[in-house]
Amino acid sequence: MVSRLIHPRLMQTLERDFFAQACTIRQPVKSSNAIGGEVRSYSDLPGHNGLACHVAPAQGGERRTEQQVYLDATHIIMLNAAYRQITEEMQAVVDGVSYDILLATPDSQNVLTELTVRLVR
Repeated sequence: MVSRLIHPRLMQTLERDFFAQACTIRQPVKSSNAIGGEVRSYSDLPGHNGLACHVAPAQGGERRTEQQVYLDATHIIMLNAAYRQITEEMQAVVDGVSYDILLATPDSQNVLTELTVRLVR
């Protein structure tokens, strides 16, 4: 029998205080404009509206390519459940602010999901 390291009531208590924000996950919708160019927009992913979350302060992440090294400023969004449907082409919207999802990682206990994101400018 597998036992959980985190008691479910702990997560309920944390949701009131720590996960005080709400997140909506949006999926890409591709369409064409009048001259045939691709237009990318986003629509809400069904069942992924108003998810309890917490946005961590911005942090830096150095990215390297063969030609350059650049700083990709990111935030970490913690969701209070495991959401395996979230992928890297999606966006997260918290308090009206949009973030591109760089990495979506559910934890090993299926209790939380960590989103590594970049602020959409």
